[in-house]
Amino acid sequence: MSEAHKIKVKNHLADMMRQPGGRSVIEALRGAEARLDRNKGQFLEALDRSISRMEVAGPQLNEAPNGAAATEIYQAANDMIAMAGVVGYPALDEVAHGLCDLIDVLRIEGNWNDQAIRVHVDAVQLLRGLRPEDEIAREKVLEGLRKVWTRFGVEIRRG
Repeated sequence: MSEAHKIKVKNHLADMMRQPGGRSVIEALRGAEARLDRNKGQFLEALDRSISRMEVAGPQLNEAPNGAAATEIYQAANDMIAMAGVVGYPALDEVAHGLCDLIDVLRIEGNWNDQAIRVHVDAVQLLRGLRPEDEIAREKVLEGLRKVWTRFGVEIRRG
């Protein structure tokens, strides 16, 4: 790209932080972390609502695709992506990404498999109930799902 075509975007936040008396990066991060901690309960409630939506829609999937149930699970997983990392559940974030990608692949290829989706719903419930120190169990669940993703040609996303 030539010099004439480069676009420079002004970073207003960085400019404000460089001003005398402005907040340091560390202070800004501490403030953001404190706000997240204050709202963590609300994020966990929203995460649990997404899981409940999946639980309700899962049995409605059927061998022939139930579009409404698949869409509900997809939207719940998409909502989960927005919250899981924020509240310290990176495994749920990975599963939610994989589930959305799996549903996309199944819809595009017309190779519907309700069991592959249901195993994700079960995994989400299991992962949410694990204690933070249950790393071995969490990794076993993820390993199993990664095999499902590979089988259906879903690109694996981590971290």
